[in-house]
Amino acid sequence: MAAHRSRLHAAWLAGRAEGRLNPSDVVAIAREAAPPGTILTTDVGSHKIMAGQAWQAGEPRSVLIPNGLSAMGFGVPAAIAARLTRPDRPVLALVGDGGFAMAATEMRIASSLGLPVTVVVFADGSLNRIELRQQSVGYPPTATRMDGMDLVALAEATGCDGVRVDTPAALEKALTGFAARSRPLIVEARIDPTQYEAQF
Repeated sequence: MAAHRSRLHAAWLAGRAEGRLNPSDVVAIAREAAPPGTILTTDVGSHKIMAGQAWQAGEPRSVLIPNGLSAMGFGVPAAIAARLTRPDRPVLALVGDGGFAMAATEMRIASSLGLPVTVVVFADGSLNRIELRQQSVGYPPTATRMDGMDLVALAEATGCDGVRVDTPAALEKALTGFAARSRPLIVEARIDPTQYEAQF
Protein backbone atom coordinates (compact mmCIF):
# COMPACT_ATOMS: atom_id res chain seq x y z
CA MET A 1 0.00 0.00 0.00
CA ALA A 2 2.82 2.41 0.86
CA ALA A 3 4.52 1.74 -2.48
CA HIS A 4 1.24 2.28 -4.34
CA ARG A 5 0.65 5.59 -2.56
CA SER A 6 4.19 6.65 -3.33
CA ARG A 7 3.64 5.95 -7.06
CA LEU A 8 0.37 7.91 -7.02
CA HIS A 9 2.07 10.87 -5.35
CA ALA A 10 4.90 10.83 -7.89
CA ALA A 11 2.36 10.78 -10.73
CA TRP A 12 0.51 13.70 -9.11
CA LEU A 13 3.72 15.73 -9.21
CA ALA A 14 4.46 14.89 -12.87
CA GLY A 15 5.12 17.97 -14.99
CA ARG A 16 5.87 20.21 -12.03
CA ALA A 17 7.94 23.24 -13.10
CA GLU A 18 10.61 24.26 -10.59
CA GLY A 19 10.55 27.92 -9.58
CA ARG A 20 6.92 28.39 -10.64
CA LEU A 21 3.56 28.22 -8.87
CA ASN A 22 2.21 24.83 -9.93
CA PRO A 23 -1.34 23.51 -9.44
CA SER A 24 0.03 20.84 -7.09
CA ASP A 25 1.72 23.57 -5.04
CA VAL A 26 -1.61 25.37 -4.62
CA VAL A 27 -3.37 22.25 -3.40
CA ALA A 28 -0.53 21.26 -1.03
CA ILE A 29 -0.15 24.75 0.43
CA ALA A 30 -3.90 25.15 0.89
CA ARG A 31 -4.13 21.74 2.59
CA GLU A 32 -1.28 22.64 4.92
CA ALA A 33 -2.90 25.99 5.79
CA ALA A 34 -6.33 24.45 6.45
CA PRO A 35 -6.94 23.71 10.14
CA PRO A 36 -8.88 20.63 11.24
CA GLY A 37 -12.57 21.04 10.51
CA THR A 38 -12.08 23.01 7.30
CA ILE A 39 -14.72 22.41 4.64
CA LEU A 40 -13.33 22.35 1.10
CA THR A 41 -15.31 23.05 -2.05
CA THR A 42 -14.02 22.91 -5.60
CA ASP A 43 -15.26 23.88 -9.00
CA VAL A 44 -14.92 21.84 -12.19
CA GLY A 45 -11.77 21.76 -14.29
CA SER A 46 -8.18 20.61 -14.23
CA HIS A 47 -7.73 21.97 -10.70
CA LYS A 48 -10.55 19.71 -9.45
CA ILE A 49 -8.65 16.64 -10.57
CA MET A 50 -5.51 17.85 -8.78
CA ALA A 51 -7.44 18.62 -5.58
CA GLY A 52 -9.44 15.40 -5.65
CA GLN A 53 -6.29 13.32 -5.87
CA ALA A 54 -4.50 14.87 -2.92
CA TRP A 55 -6.88 16.53 -0.48
CA GLN A 56 -7.52 14.09 2.34
CA ALA A 57 -10.91 14.58 3.96
CA GLY A 58 -10.81 14.71 7.73
CA GLU A 59 -14.43 13.67 8.16
CA PRO A 60 -17.61 13.04 6.16
CA ARG A 61 -19.09 16.00 4.27
CA SER A 62 -15.94 18.07 4.63
CA VAL A 63 -15.08 17.95 0.90
CA LEU A 64 -17.71 19.09 -1.59
CA ILE A 65 -16.71 18.31 -5.19
CA PRO A 66 -19.19 18.32 -8.12
CA ASN A 67 -19.25 15.08 -10.05
CA GLY A 68 -21.50 13.38 -12.58
CA LEU A 69 -22.60 16.24 -14.83
CA SER A 70 -19.89 18.37 -13.22
CA ALA A 71 -21.41 21.81 -13.80
CA MET A 72 -18.98 24.72 -13.62
CA GLY A 73 -19.75 27.53 -11.19
CA PHE A 74 -20.30 25.24 -8.18
CA GLY A 75 -17.34 26.10 -5.99
CA VAL A 76 -18.17 29.64 -4.85
CA PRO A 77 -21.89 29.20 -4.03
CA ALA A 78 -21.10 25.85 -2.41
CA ALA A 79 -18.57 27.58 -0.15
CA ILE A 80 -21.10 30.25 0.80
CA ALA A 81 -23.76 27.60 1.52
CA ALA A 82 -21.28 25.58 3.58
CA ARG A 83 -20.42 28.60 5.71
CA LEU A 84 -24.10 29.47 6.17
CA THR A 85 -24.82 25.88 7.20
CA ARG A 86 -21.75 25.50 9.39
CA PRO A 87 -20.73 28.98 10.62
CA ASP A 88 -18.39 27.34 13.14
CA ARG A 89 -16.19 25.84 10.41
CA PRO A 90 -13.59 27.49 8.15
CA VAL A 91 -14.49 27.19 4.47
CA LEU A 92 -12.04 27.17 1.58
CA ALA A 93 -12.89 27.01 -2.13
CA LEU A 94 -10.41 25.94 -4.80
CA VAL A 95 -11.74 27.11 -8.16
CA GLY A 96 -10.51 27.75 -11.68
CA ASP A 97 -10.75 31.19 -13.23
CA GLY A 98 -13.44 29.98 -15.66
CA GLY A 99 -15.75 28.64 -12.96
CA PHE A 100 -15.01 31.64 -10.77
CA ALA A 101 -16.01 34.01 -13.58
CA MET A 102 -19.39 32.28 -13.75
CA ALA A 103 -20.15 32.93 -10.08
CA ALA A 104 -17.82 35.75 -9.02
CA THR A 105 -20.61 38.18 -8.12
CA GLU A 106 -21.77 35.71 -5.48
CA MET A 107 -18.85 37.01 -3.45
CA ARG A 108 -20.90 40.17 -2.87
CA ILE A 109 -23.41 37.97 -1.06
CA ALA A 110 -20.64 36.50 1.09
CA SER A 111 -19.49 40.02 1.92
CA SER A 112 -22.93 41.38 2.69
CA LEU A 113 -23.70 38.42 4.95
CA GLY A 114 -20.35 38.67 6.72
CA LEU A 115 -19.25 35.19 5.65
CA PRO A 116 -15.45 34.93 5.75
CA VAL A 117 -15.01 32.29 3.04
CA THR A 118 -11.64 32.02 1.32
CA VAL A 119 -11.57 31.44 -2.43
CA VAL A 120 -8.32 30.47 -4.12
CA VAL A 121 -8.55 30.94 -7.89
CA PHE A 122 -6.22 28.89 -10.11
CA ALA A 123 -5.60 31.69 -12.61
CA ASP A 124 -4.15 30.53 -15.92
CA GLY A 125 -6.31 32.61 -18.26
CA SER A 126 -8.08 29.69 -19.88
CA LEU A 127 -10.76 27.05 -19.70
CA ASN A 128 -7.87 24.63 -19.39
CA ARG A 129 -9.61 21.26 -19.48
CA ILE A 130 -11.60 22.23 -22.57
CA GLU A 131 -8.51 23.64 -24.24
CA LEU A 132 -6.52 20.47 -23.59
CA ARG A 133 -9.36 18.36 -25.00
CA GLN A 134 -9.49 20.49 -28.13
CA GLN A 135 -5.75 20.12 -28.63
CA SER A 136 -5.90 16.34 -28.05
CA VAL A 137 -8.15 15.93 -31.11
CA GLY A 138 -6.17 18.33 -33.25
CA TYR A 139 -8.32 21.44 -32.94
CA PRO A 140 -6.80 24.84 -32.24
CA PRO A 141 -7.83 26.41 -28.93
CA THR A 142 -11.21 28.00 -29.60
CA ALA A 143 -13.19 30.26 -27.21
CA THR A 144 -11.13 29.12 -24.22
CA ARG A 145 -8.96 32.16 -23.39
CA MET A 146 -9.87 34.42 -20.47
CA ASP A 147 -7.04 36.91 -20.30
CA GLY A 148 -7.17 40.21 -18.46
CA MET A 149 -9.24 39.49 -15.34
CA ASP A 150 -8.13 41.54 -12.33
CA LEU A 151 -9.41 39.52 -9.39
CA VAL A 152 -7.94 41.87 -6.79
CA ALA A 153 -9.99 44.73 -8.24
CA LEU A 154 -13.03 42.45 -8.38
CA ALA A 155 -12.52 41.55 -4.72
CA GLU A 156 -12.49 45.22 -3.78
CA ALA A 157 -15.62 45.88 -5.87
CA THR A 158 -17.52 43.11 -4.07
CA GLY A 159 -16.47 44.10 -0.56
CA CYS A 160 -13.88 41.35 -0.15
CA ASP A 161 -10.16 41.32 0.49
CA GLY A 162 -8.03 40.34 -2.48
CA VAL A 163 -4.45 39.35 -3.10
CA ARG A 164 -2.50 38.24 -6.17
CA VAL A 165 0.27 35.63 -5.79
CA ASP A 166 2.59 33.89 -8.23
CA THR A 167 4.99 32.01 -5.97
CA PRO A 168 4.53 29.29 -3.36
CA ALA A 169 5.91 31.58 -0.63
CA ALA A 170 3.43 34.33 -1.48
CA LEU A 171 0.54 31.84 -1.41
CA GLU A 172 1.67 30.52 1.97
CA LYS A 173 1.69 34.08 3.29
CA ALA A 174 -1.75 34.85 1.82
CA LEU A 175 -3.31 31.78 3.44
CA THR A 176 -1.67 32.16 6.84
CA GLY A 177 -4.46 32.34 9.40
CA PHE A 178 -7.23 32.37 6.80
CA ALA A 179 -9.58 30.55 9.16
CA ALA A 180 -9.52 33.50 11.60
CA ARG A 181 -10.44 36.13 8.99
CA SER A 182 -13.54 38.28 9.44
CA ARG A 183 -13.97 39.15 5.72
CA PRO A 184 -14.14 37.05 2.56
CA LEU A 185 -10.81 36.64 0.78
CA ILE A 186 -10.14 36.09 -2.93
CA VAL A 187 -6.65 34.83 -3.77
CA GLU A 188 -5.67 35.13 -7.42
CA ALA A 189 -3.05 32.37 -7.72
CA ARG A 190 -1.22 32.91 -11.02
CA ILE A 191 -0.26 29.33 -11.84
CA ASP A 192 1.88 27.73 -14.50
CA PRO A 193 -0.48 25.26 -16.27
CA THR A 194 2.34 23.07 -17.62
CA GLN A 195 1.54 20.43 -15.01
CA TYR A 196 -2.02 20.09 -16.33
CA GLU A 197 -0.65 19.39 -19.80
CA ALA A 198 1.72 16.72 -18.49
CA GLN A 199 -1.09 14.91 -16.71
CA PHE A 200 -3.82 15.19 -19.34
